[in-house]
Amino acid sequence: STSGDRHQERPLREFGDKGLFVKEIEEALLDGRADAAVHSLKDVPGELSEGLVLAATPERADPRDVLISRFPDGLAALPEGAVVATSSLRRRGQLLRLRPDLRIVDVRGNVDTRIRKVRDGEFDAMILAAAGVLRLGLEDEIAEIIPTDEMIPAATQGILAIETPVDSPFEEIWKALDDPFVRTAAEAEREFVRAIGADCHTPAACFCSPARDETELLRLVAMVCMPDGSRYLSADITCRFCDAVGTARAAADDLLAQGAREIIEAARAFRP
Repeated sequence: STSGDRHQERPLREFGDKGLFVKEIEEALLDGRADAAVHSLKDVPGELSEGLVLAATPERADPRDVLISRFPDGLAALPEGAVVATSSLRRRGQLLRLRPDLRIVDVRGNVDTRIRKVRDGEFDAMILAAAGVLRLGLEDEIAEIIPTDEMIPAATQGILAIETPVDSPFEEIWKALDDPFVRTAAEAEREFVRAIGADCHTPAACFCSPARDETELLRLVAMVCMPDGSRYLSADITCRFCDAVGTARAAADDLLAQGAREIIEAARAFRP
């Protein structure tokens, strides 16, 4: 039970960074209370605590975002001025770029609690990560799975990370759980976040997938936007798997040259 679990009424940004919760879990690894920790990789800071390593990244769950709604059909069918809940500036900015008429509000709580708030009419709809909804067996609650061409996922969304001490006696188990393509995608997506200077509160996104009809190529899409959707910078690059990390760095450099740093700084001052 971390600080975030105990104080779900507080907005995440008040804690400073989700990395705080990861650090609390890492303490259990470092003092021997746990052999491994399982994280949502998108919550794990770029730099791990000394003595720890990401030992495995298993097969990726659905990386997309989903719409939970009181109305039938998808995002385009929401009535004008509908109230949509999300605590993510990334989702907020991309939503308002697609539907500037929407009213976006913050939300906290676990997945069940959030979905219940839609059912109870507190919100008209909300955006959640598909992976969490599907893992809980709540696929019937989904009104639409939003295509990645409409809403680019957060870097490493849908990827679990198994973190262990560097001298773990269970190394063979972790190797058996590791997916080489997922690890490559994760390294590239995390490199984009590092290179562009983003954190978990930045309206930035990066997603790697196999290039269509090409077994040796990878497609990397990335974006940075204003939380109100008024500015949107993006990159869409195809590369070889072995060049994924360098390509992510190049994508970040391209967006920085277009003015991404100014957007990121403005977003940090944003208050909904």
